Amino acid sequence: MKRSLQSLGLLLLAFVTPAWASEKFDSIYISEVLVENGRSVPAKDGGSHGWIELYNGGSDTVNLADWFLSDTPTNLTKWRFPRVVMLPDSYLLVSASGKGQTNDLADLHINFLLDTKGGQLVLAGRATNLVSQILYPKSMPDVSYGCVRGEPGIRGNFAKPTPGKANQSSGSGFAPPVTFSSPSGSITSPVVLNLSCAAVNASSNLVIRYTLDGSLPNSRSPVYGEPLQITNTIAVRARAYAKGLLPGPPGSEVYLWLSPGALKFNSSLPVLVMNSVGIDRPPHLRSSYLSFHEPVDGKTSLNGRPALAARGGFHVHGSSTTRLPQPSLAMKFLDEFNEGQNHSVLGLPANSDWVLYAPNMYDPVLIHNPFIHQLSRDMGRYSPRTRFLEVYIVQHPGPVRAEDYAGLYVLEEKIRIGKHRVPIDKLGPNDLKAPEVTGGYLLKFDRTGPGEQGLWAGGAEMVYVDPKESVIELPQRAPQRRYIAKYFDDFDRVLQSPDWKDPIKGYRAYIDVDSWIDYHVLEVLSGNVDIFRYSTFFYKPRGGKITFGPHWDFDRALGSTDHRDANPRRWNTGRFFDGAWWNQIFTDPDFWQLWVDRWQPLRRTHFSETNLFDLIDRLSDEVREAQPREADRWGLEPRGGSYQSEIDWMKRWLAERIDFIDRQLVQPPVLSQAGGEVSAGFQLMLKGAEGGAIYYTLDGSDPRQPQGAISPRAMIYSGPIALERDARVMIRARNPEKRQMGGPPISTPWSSPVSANFTIRRSPP
Repeated sequence: MKRSLQSLGLLLLAFVTPAWASEKFDSIYISEVLVENGRSVPAKDGGSHGWIELYNGGSDTVNLADWFLSDTPTNLTKWRFPRVVMLPDSYLLVSASGKGQTNDLADLHINFLLDTKGGQLVLAGRATNLVSQILYPKSMPDVSYGCVRGEPGIRGNFAKPTPGKANQSSGSGFAPPVTFSSPSGSITSPVVLNLSCAAVNASSNLVIRYTLDGSLPNSRSPVYGEPLQITNTIAVRARAYAKGLLPGPPGSEVYLWLSPGALKFNSSLPVLVMNSVGIDRPPHLRSSYLSFHEPVDGKTSLNGRPALAARGGFHVHGSSTTRLPQPSLAMKFLDEFNEGQNHSVLGLPANSDWVLYAPNMYDPVLIHNPFIHQLSRDMGRYSPRTRFLEVYIVQHPGPVRAEDYAGLYVLEEKIRIGKHRVPIDKLGPNDLKAPEVTGGYLLKFDRTGPGEQGLWAGGAEMVYVDPKESVIELPQRAPQRRYIAKYFDDFDRVLQSPDWKDPIKGYRAYIDVDSWIDYHVLEVLSGNVDIFRYSTFFYKPRGGKITFGPHWDFDRALGSTDHRDANPRRWNTGRFFDGAWWNQIFTDPDFWQLWVDRWQPLRRTHFSETNLFDLIDRLSDEVREAQPREADRWGLEPRGGSYQSEIDWMKRWLAERIDFIDRQLVQPPVLSQAGGEVSAGFQLMLKGAEGGAIYYTLDGSDPRQPQGAISPRAMIYSGPIALERDARVMIRARNPEKRQMGGPPISTPWSSPVSANFTIRRSPP
């Protein structure tokens, strides 16, 4: 029989209990239990078993081998864990089916059942020491029992079970949220702040507890009694507590006191204030209040209400650039419990993880990354969306000062798997068999991070991005680790085989060729000196092939101050034809021809000089007002003495780059008419560059055969072509004397194809 929401709420109120008195929560503990599983977690074996959730609340990775779960403290060794490992801030589900199954590390089953009348669970360590204990009450279908977020010493019922995720923190059975009389924002005069809650009932003894130091309130925090006087920069956090209810959802507001110097600042760009106002520091992040201000009538001021105010954290991002005076930053939005929270910022799709790229001394024109990312998106490939903004970083008590100005940054989407980013399936802990185990994997060529070993497979050294190395190296993830290593090994084995160029069983069976071509032509255009060494991303979708991209990090490109890309009139400003796998694939005439076939049409569209220069002007106009502040803050000296000289430098570099590559290739011929309806006997004329010949077909077939031979259907152009019937004309120029020198390992004598459809005009009946 279904219970009403009201009666369910009353039942939930009855079970709010403290934890075992001596229990600690700085390592593994039992975080949630579900006895009657109707629909919350379908079991792999088709059953609907109860389950037990463990959470690692510590900062160390824990191997649970020879730990124990039991339902009685008099027999702590009732069920023994196999070698399963828990990372910090991770969850582990164990099925309560009674089967005692331990051979599948991703589908563990204890050897006893949970009691619907209520009972206990005990987690014991390797030395049979009692680690965590939970007394669960009489069960209700699909109602779990567990620890309160942020205060695990308090336990109660949850109407919405959350297996493998953070426990519910609001709704039925919880105290109400706290209302702040003034929202977050900048202030220049004292504010009187009132805290309030919706009424519960007269016997609830509801109180609001709060903190002013940035820490999460708990049941020992001060009780709010009278309005708070806000006279400086401060973070106010509050949570409601009531008898018979679980603590309500915490809330935070932060008030930034502006000094006169900060108050008079204005910009044509959005402005971000990152203020470390509290002591509540997430692991590996500097805690921060993130206040985004957007232009109003074309100008942004720090005064007034921000467009977005959120909790967050940040840390220095990058490798070699971390030593520069203005470092790039990784930024993460956080909820009240320091877990990632998605926010849409400055019009970009919502996510929790972002990068603030600092256009450093190698990028004095300030636009390298947005320029390439935009071109990639224009080509139809995902590349991180960007927004320019100016940033204040405040890491001291008191008001925001003019001296806290940190310069111009580019807000960029961090490369990660997701609907609005790398759009592939995310690999979960249970995706251990085909087809799920086949994807998705996100990797890169780069330096390994602290504690990382990387993946050596397929004759190349890679770095795990998603799943992270610490995750995929877990014993319970071994099938995923074996699968992706074997895939790259098989790919490399095929590359070295006699049939490696076979269109069916050769390398094309393993790679998304079009993505490789698109990635490479844009990297070559940029002259990126770090290609295939650093910041080179690629991924394998579920059921798909190795796909290159997205692009990342172009500070040392496009005519930067790094001497390696100084000369645009040479191919190898970077290792474009010498990367793992690429060096072999570029010896295939068909692959190199596909590169030419993509480059030359792009030169008429996205890579045209007009389009490239227009994009440079549009982006540089966005930052032109902020550029003097950036230069003053970090001592940047534009080449040529002005910002416009840097813009002109980039334009000259790109003009020479595209001209150099064009001159290396056989240019495509031109038709006298680009298709359409014509009269019978229409004389079609073709024109090509001097040298070589033009080959054409009238049936739409390619004049070039695979591996470069002339098609037997192709005719050599010697004069006007009389069209007597409908035709699909395809033409290529061929010059056997043409060579691409100093970069590609082979040359092609062929231009890209040009085609047009002609229809013979019919006489009226």
